[in-house]
Amino acid sequence: MLLRTIELPIEGNPAESMKRFCDAAATGPSPDIVLLPELFTTGYILDRISEYAFEPGELAELPLVQVSSDCGIWLVAGSLPVITDEGVVNTMPVYSPDGTLVYTTGKVHLFHQMGEDRAFIPGSCGGVFDLAGTPSAGMVCYDLRFPELARRLTLNGAEILFVPAEWPRARRAVFRALLCARAAEAQVFVAGCNLGGEHLGVSFNGGGGVAHPGGNMLKGTVIMDHITDYEVLMDDVALMRSKLNCLEDRRPEEYT
Repeated sequence: MLLRTIELPIEGNPAESMKRFCDAAATGPSPDIVLLPELFTTGYILDRISEYAFEPGELAELPLVQVSSDCGIWLVAGSLPVITDEGVVNTMPVYSPDGTLVYTTGKVHLFHQMGEDRAFIPGSCGGVFDLAGTPSAGMVCYDLRFPELARRLTLNGAEILFVPAEWPRARRAVFRALLCARAAEAQVFVAGCNLGGEHLGVSFNGGGGVAHPGGNMLKGTVIMDHITDYEVLMDDVALMRSKLNCLEDRRPEEYT
């Protein structure tokens, strides 16, 4: 399947950013899956997150619905601030090719060093969902640093993990190393999509990609600036596990 990452910078207001990312998702040739960055409409304007947060019911009415159905693509729509009874959760929504909201997962771990906990509350893991026959799951940015969460998802069957992120360029090597580590640990694909450009004085400049079950980054095809397509061969999960199956070799009795 063809997986597209869109690593545009945030420009303009949230509605304008939404349109730019939707237009990029619809750019030909049409992929099977599109992955967007974390908080791609707002970024970390923590003092205004609640102002731009969506009610849960609004997720099924966003322009993302139209682009996924018009283009017939799976849209892993980065993350958006979503209102709950307890507070605002950094939430990753996924839309099927008919525009249906089929999955959400919250950002489980908050990055206290930048004050993320001032605007958000920790979310809950959405578990595994079916993406056209492929067991899939999502984690948001900082969640990538916690192998326990990735392990839970892969033990529950996930064969590809989607990771929308806002990972500073200064730590890009760590971001890509963790994508590869999570992939190699369980012989799964791990796709990371990072914000492009600069935001609030921090340089991001993309740099995401897709880690193969063998632990290396795939080479993508640049469609245009900030848009890259990757050929993902899901049969490689079973192929790698036929050679080395780390999940089968686990000894949980020694881990506590």
